[in-house]
Amino acid sequence: MDWNSFFKKELEPMQPYQPGLREEQILEIAETSVIHKLSSNESPFPPFPSALAAMQACLPKLNEYCDGSCYDLKQGLVEHYQVPYEQIMVGNGTNELLMLLAEACLAPGSRVAYCWPSFIVYRMAAQITGAAFDEVPLTSGGRYDLEALLAAIKPETKLVFINSPNNPTGGIVKQEEFERFMARVPEHVLVVLDMAYYEYVTDLGHMDPMSWYDGKRPIAVLYSFSKIYGLAGVRVGYGFAPEPVIKTIDKVREPFNVNAVGQVGALASLGQHAELERRCRANALQRARLCEGFERLGLKYFASHANFIWVFVPDSEQTFQELLKQGVIVRPFAVGGGLRVTVGNEENTRATIAAFERLFAESGQV
Repeated sequence: MDWNSFFKKELEPMQPYQPGLREEQILEIAETSVIHKLSSNESPFPPFPSALAAMQACLPKLNEYCDGSCYDLKQGLVEHYQVPYEQIMVGNGTNELLMLLAEACLAPGSRVAYCWPSFIVYRMAAQITGAAFDEVPLTSGGRYDLEALLAAIKPETKLVFINSPNNPTGGIVKQEEFERFMARVPEHVLVVLDMAYYEYVTDLGHMDPMSWYDGKRPIAVLYSFSKIYGLAGVRVGYGFAPEPVIKTIDKVREPFNVNAVGQVGALASLGQHAELERRCRANALQRARLCEGFERLGLKYFASHANFIWVFVPDSEQTFQELLKQGVIVRPFAVGGGLRVTVGNEENTRATIAAFERLFAESGQV
């Protein structure tokens, strides 16, 4: 049986998305029963109390379908952002929204541009739709190079993805860079701003994703409830785009794509400014402590503005395996020779630094 005869040829070079290892898998490898899962950029904080209460109240009604329009959540986003209802999209995480934008805009013969390494879904979105992709190197500091990205745009380019802070390096795009880019980007390109880690940034010079958004220009801005809001398990992403983009996305999205528990949890999370600031400060503190630990060991890293750090090691796969034995789960990257280490709580930080010290300070590898 030639199974390939059934499938789209565009899928042949693709590799399925590889989720991080589960704690249960690590227990079979680790030489400790204490596991620190720092591979998926999850928040160490649970959902807000208001979100937990709303989700709990929703459980007895799970025999009913969720609201396929996400009406209440969209109305909450209207009030929170002052963006018209018709320009709001909600998805099963920003991941789904990226895929929906690709399905709506891309076809064989069209192109996508983004910097690399960045979020793997950008490449996957192009491959699934049969579009070509142009991957532009990041700057030496792990940031999006918008000048190089502009140069990579071709007449066939339909989408440009910009990730700030960038996953997996944590680098950000500054406002002046963003403004220069937007002033020069061709009108035939839909600029997609992926801001999943936006709330972690404390740098006042960071780009303002909504400063160019007016509901008319070809711009889509995506945000996530999975990260600082602590709702990764219910998968809710949202975004803004001109009404024609939203109407086209509605043609290709699943009718009930965001579950009822996620909708009410996300709505109840809006407006919690004090708690967001507290979590941002806590993340910045632990991120700084991790960086101090890496510096003591002589390990180089990218300056990060997110809830993770890219640290350079001599052998990323070997270091990943050695850390697993100590119960510390991180994410290795073959490209660039680095590890992405999620910023967790104080206990996670202590365990991570101790594990790195055992590997590098004692072995003298660095």
